[in-house]
Amino acid sequence: METAGILGNNITALLNNGTISVNNVQEIIRWVTFAVGLPSIGFSIYLMGMQAKTGKAAPVYLISLLASDIFNILGRPKSSTGDGQHISMSTMDISSLMFYFGIISNIVFLVCVAQERYLLVTCPQYNAFCVKLKQSSMISLAIWAAPFAILFLAYQGYVVLFAISLLLPLPFLVFFFLDSFRALWCTRRPACVPNRNKILGMQAVILSNYTMLYLPFVLNTLLTALSLGSYVYYLGLVSDLLLYLGPLVDPLLSILLTNGMADILKAFPCCARRTDTQEEVQTVDTDTVETVSGTLTRF
Repeated sequence: METAGILGNNITALLNNGTISVNNVQEIIRWVTFAVGLPSIGFSIYLMGMQAKTGKAAPVYLISLLASDIFNILGRPKSSTGDGQHISMSTMDISSLMFYFGIISNIVFLVCVAQERYLLVTCPQYNAFCVKLKQSSMISLAIWAAPFAILFLAYQGYVVLFAISLLLPLPFLVFFFLDSFRALWCTRRPACVPNRNKILGMQAVILSNYTMLYLPFVLNTLLTALSLGSYVYYLGLVSDLLLYLGPLVDPLLSILLTNGMADILKAFPCCARRTDTQEEVQTVDTDTVETVSGTLTRF
């Protein structure tokens, strides 16, 4: 009995020491995401706005996804969720509610972006209709209302349903990725879609983002609700750390929507002026060559 008691005390001390170190790591990651993620998200939203000004369809879902990361950065829970306790909405402060609202919104808009890329591959003839539909204010309000509904489940104490609702995107994301891969590469007549590598890359990034950053949190919440959280203590600690990395990964999706460094450089005013000057010089040179060739033809 004494040996068991000593062993239990040692394990408790080890877990407490681990919690202290994890909290320190959490604090470091918070400042890194604030210092790096917030400017990256701001620039990505600005870049998407510049893309819309050039005549391209505004990526509404991606902009909303980046906006949800702002909730993730500005709202941070004060206590770790890896202590084996249930998610209690009644005891959370505004900062924690904002944080989890950002997490849930991010998952919802990840599915929306993946579905948008999937329809672009499989149903390109409906792309114009889908663009008009997603720009509808009613559709946008309905999508933004979904995170409130999911968060309300946790508020009412339905933690199992809350976890299952966050687990539902996994089969959809896997289907979108695999069927897009099949349509682009595994058929005799692959879909004639421009930038198909970037489309498939976006699907892969979205699936990896969900499975690596959010799935551990969802599984930990589900196991904790089923009173199995004590068996996966370190899963809760790791899932807490992974939640903070979302704002660092999501700006990569905006890069995949551009034409590379050329579009990124055009977003800067100084580089845009140089590009416009070069285009004007090339236009003048072309007009001069055409004029000279026309004169020589007359002679």
